[in-house]
Amino acid sequence: MDFHKLVLQNLLNLPLICFLLGIIIALVKPQWTFPPIFKKILTISVLFSIGLKGGGPFFEHAAAKSSIFFILMGCLMLWAVIQPLISFFLLKTFTRIDKITAAAIAACFGSISVITFITAISFLEQLKTSYQGYIIAGIAITDIPAIMSGILLARNSDKSAQEQSIPFFKLLKSSLTNKAILTVLCGLFVGGVLFMTNQSQTSTFILNGFKPILSLFLLDMGFSVGLKRNDLKLFSWQLSLFGLYMPLIGGFFGLIISYLFHLDVGTATLLSALCASASYIAVPAAMRVALPMAKEALYLPLSLVMAFPFNIVIGIPLYYYFANLILK
Repeated sequence: MDFHKLVLQNLLNLPLICFLLGIIIALVKPQWTFPPIFKKILTISVLFSIGLKGGGPFFEHAAAKSSIFFILMGCLMLWAVIQPLISFFLLKTFTRIDKITAAAIAACFGSISVITFITAISFLEQLKTSYQGYIIAGIAITDIPAIMSGILLARNSDKSAQEQSIPFFKLLKSSLTNKAILTVLCGLFVGGVLFMTNQSQTSTFILNGFKPILSLFLLDMGFSVGLKRNDLKLFSWQLSLFGLYMPLIGGFFGLIISYLFHLDVGTATLLSALCASASYIAVPAAMRVALPMAKEALYLPLSLVMAFPFNIVIGIPLYYYFANLILK
């Protein structure tokens, strides 16, 4: 399938239509929003469902001590350390932002966006492309190395960051008890239990409502992106470009790993989406505590308003297209 046809098919995906509709609503009627309690329910439902999807395959491969499973998890953790270093170097070389903000941005891009990953799954399901469910475990292992890398970069390059240092174990506890990660892990555990007790039909029943819930969630995400559009006025063109080319660097790293280990097209697309995405929930929350001097008006919109829309509209079809080229 041609790349432009993949993009068009992606645009006809119900969750993505809802995301774009949310942006339009924010432009026309910015005071509209979902009630906070409804947002929380949507978030928990989406995150739990994605964990439930991967629970069975995760436990199956872990129990079998599948070498490819542990290799891929190790590659993701390694990328969560390497990508912040690359991001920090590029930001310091090609932009004029301060070192602490550059470190916070680097940490965000070292971690992943769960919703980008979930949208990639929806895209694959629309194309009826299968994937290995164990890849879902990758959601839970990038936050901590990315956060620590960002903090070390800031402390090594700026004395003011050293003065406001946060104890390592406090940050570790904060990362491990992140609500988003815990919800996915709970879903993985429940999915694994249902799989081992031969009650997989229960998972199927629960997941029947996954796509409508994801669509509503992305409608709200589109609204959030639309509301933060004014923050883009603070961006230089060099910083804006970083929000576009850094996901491509991550995505092609995922494709290289997929080629080296002969992954199937679906799993390669999801691995690339993980490597290409940037955190706009867990890591920014940690950066507020660990690097309070970093400019949140730069690092949060760069993840949410630049990298996130780019990945779900263009990036995911692009990674799928190249996965087909190199793996088939």
